[in-house]
Amino acid sequence: MSKTICEKTSERRMVYFSLLRLCLLSLTQAAAGQSFDHLWMFALLGDDVTLPCGIPSIKSCSSVNWNMAEEFQWITEVVKAGKVTAPGLTGLRLGLLKDCSLKINHLELNDARLYSCDSGKLNSTVSLHILEVTESSTPAEDTIELHCFLNSYKGLAHCNNKGMRIKWSTGDNTPLNGNRFKFENPSECFSKLIITKKLTDHHRKWKCQLTQNDTVKATISYTTTIKDGIEEVFAAVGESVSLSCSNTSSLGVSGRVKWAIGERTDDMSPRKGQMETFHVNEDSSLVISKVSALHAGDYQCSDSTDQQKVFNKIRLHTLDVTSERGPGDDNLTLTCVLTCTKECGKDLNLTWSGGSQNSWQSGLMNVKNSLINRLFLPVSAMTSDELICFVHRESDVMASKKWHTGNPLQTPAWVALPLAIVICIAAGGLYMFNKRKQHKDAGSECGNEQSSIGMTHVYEVIQDTNNEELQQQRRTKRGAVPTTDSFYDLLQAVN
Repeated sequence: MSKTICEKTSERRMVYFSLLRLCLLSLTQAAAGQSFDHLWMFALLGDDVTLPCGIPSIKSCSSVNWNMAEEFQWITEVVKAGKVTAPGLTGLRLGLLKDCSLKINHLELNDARLYSCDSGKLNSTVSLHILEVTESSTPAEDTIELHCFLNSYKGLAHCNNKGMRIKWSTGDNTPLNGNRFKFENPSECFSKLIITKKLTDHHRKWKCQLTQNDTVKATISYTTTIKDGIEEVFAAVGESVSLSCSNTSSLGVSGRVKWAIGERTDDMSPRKGQMETFHVNEDSSLVISKVSALHAGDYQCSDSTDQQKVFNKIRLHTLDVTSERGPGDDNLTLTCVLTCTKECGKDLNLTWSGGSQNSWQSGLMNVKNSLINRLFLPVSAMTSDELICFVHRESDVMASKKWHTGNPLQTPAWVALPLAIVICIAAGGLYMFNKRKQHKDAGSECGNEQSSIGMTHVYEVIQDTNNEELQQQRRTKRGAVPTTDSFYDLLQAVN
């Protein structure tokens, strides 16, 4: 109990001294001259940031000084008369830009401070805060506890009445819902996410988002690691997937990673006949180039010399969409299937996107180790839109599979194609017939002079003159009159 009281007292003292430093710095700035609006800036560890000097109409940076609040000194000079003077921050870490802004590279927690830009008569201030996520080392039993907060002056930033808010979400920015998640918010700039732990939370990503007046200011991700946990991976059938083998730093120089699936302990490195299906990258990840439903299962990578040293366990689920025509081809049934290793967890769901007003879904069905959701479509209502089946895990989209409703044989272009071919043949035949006629006319006037048109030459190769004269005599005896618009004759011209 006494320890708790001491901790609270220490925290209050930290807040008091932080506020005191702010007041003293503000008084110092006010004494130097006119002060402009205070600016709040937010960043993440490792970022590069630029702190603007809010003083207008600066003609030369040679008159600009930058100062910052320090732990044991009220003001530390970092830039004097346009030159960087702060020890340890020169070079790549700190620089003064042409517009007199202060550039800080590769942010560290120490950089979360209050800065001021001073030109002698005018000054402006910038508060730099760093958003951070940490995991509690002493969580409650069977829970994961994540803390998201703003750092300022090497401690928790207090930002009451600034319109700040911290939100938690999944990896694809879906808000966390369900009894498994609990939130505690000691302040606007500090939030706790308490998760009821599952083995499949291994290598799962969580996001913390800081907003100010509903505008996103900073977002940071955190990936949880569970002892003996299993990483869940989802892949669409027909696509490729890469299964990572993490934490291989303990592997010796001559060591080698071994992949296994299910109860099999044999090496899954590429063998004869499997080169196009499996291969192991230089980073020890296993790549399945073309996923099928048969690839669903539990995979693990380990040390080839010590099978007890397991680096990662992965549970692969596969998603597929198949189609089937109904009686009379009036209806189409699309079946979305999620194939799991043994059974699909209750936190998994399948949904369809797209379709028409006349389409309807069967709802979720759990059959053995598969989840199934069917979509029924009247063929008459089909369009060229694409339909998508999504697999969700606690509202987080994990994978999707597309199916295109447009059948190329039913589109107007394909319906008109046979007619277009016939028209082209007829036009070609008419062209060749006219050219041949012109050739004959020219021959009657100029003797047996050869025509220079290649099309006539091709025609004469196909059908010689003697056969043509014989056919002409037969048509004359039958009383038939030659015509250029006879469809039959036009087709014969290209036979």
